Amino acid sequence: MKLKNLFVPMIGMLICANMLAAAETKDHPVIKPIPGSTLEGAEFKKYSSFTFEYEQDGKEVEKNDKGKHWFFYYELKKEEDVSELEIIENYKQAAFEKGGKILKEGDAKLDFTVPLPDGRTLWAHLHTWVNSYELNIIEEKAFKKRLVFGADEMKRKLDTAGHVSIYGIHFDVDKSILKIGSEKVLTEIVKLLKGYPNLKIEIQGHTDSKGSKDYNLKLSERRAQTVRSFLIIYGIDASRMTTKGYGPDKPVASNETEEGRSLNRRVELKKL
Repeated sequence: MKLKNLFVPMIGMLICANMLAAAETKDHPVIKPIPGSTLEGAEFKKYSSFTFEYEQDGKEVEKNDKGKHWFFYYELKKEEDVSELEIIENYKQAAFEKGGKILKEGDAKLDFTVPLPDGRTLWAHLHTWVNSYELNIIEEKAFKKRLVFGADEMKRKLDTAGHVSIYGIHFDVDKSILKIGSEKVLTEIVKLLKGYPNLKIEIQGHTDSKGSKDYNLKLSERRAQTVRSFLIIYGIDASRMTTKGYGPDKPVASNETEEGRSLNRRVELKKL
């Protein structure tokens, strides 16, 4: 059995009462069940903890991780038995595909992490049996400071990933007019471009999914152009910068929550 799309690129808030019936709850928005699984039990806590055990630098360590906590119990009802090893291998493959890391692996258990687009991390503990498994998932609490990058951090991200999401540039609602306070982050972009005179960038505008796609595409393009105009005023050569509005087409989080929508409303810099 080959796993496909166990993980999806979104960050969401799943709210459910403790131990809801399967018909009344949802799968995790990022770590998905194996196709064909039936959800038999689930629990969500806005803030809780779970202890992960793994090896680090040759020593066994424990991490009592705190944050949003999901518990899921699934059963696989197929013609042929699905072994513990097969379930583990499915989740290992999915974790690797999303840039995750395996912390500890046993005959029936797996501990792993999955990075989220905003810098947070999902920690997951998988416990398997023949034809069934349970997942404990902790989403670490957000560190908002990590969302606002200085020039040096922007450069490191551009060098390693080719693009960087910029938060802290704010616009009036449904407009391309900069709000007071945005100049702090924009000044860091000026510092970046002056410090690396050969760097060329595409300035990208991104929105959430509220409103029509056509409207958001045009709005995001105008906002990207506003950023470019600011940088030109502060001495950056216009030939080093292009702009493009992507509207809601490239979300980094779920548009079903305000938290996710706020992450999707962003400016990105792409290295050319």
